[in-house]
Amino acid sequence: MGRYNFKNYEYSRKDNLNSNLDINKLSKELVNRPLNSSYRKNDSYKMGVVLYFMSGQTYKTPEFTVDDIYDALQRNKRWLDQENGGAINLGYVVRYSPYKFYERSEHGRA
Repeated sequence: MGRYNFKNYEYSRKDNLNSNLDINKLSKELVNRPLNSSYRKNDSYKMGVVLYFMSGQTYKTPEFTVDDIYDALQRNKRWLDQENGGAINLGYVVRYSPYKFYERSEHGRA
């Protein structure tokens, strides 16, 4: 296996730095730039829940909400029946949190 020579890299990097960069201007652009997901504020969505299991798997479903999961756990209900005929075993759920399901826009698709 070969080794990397980081000393040569540092010297070559030092010689090729672009001194025309204005760090203050770049930092202001990054701070004032809106997030990529900000366009979703006006989109309609349905609240659901994401479940994290002991095995590391996650399951996102719009069928239940955080309140539904909380109520089931308070009533010592171990299984949640789904509309499609399946069931979720809450005994293996480590944590759960709310999740927003946005409607998919169909424009731009062929």
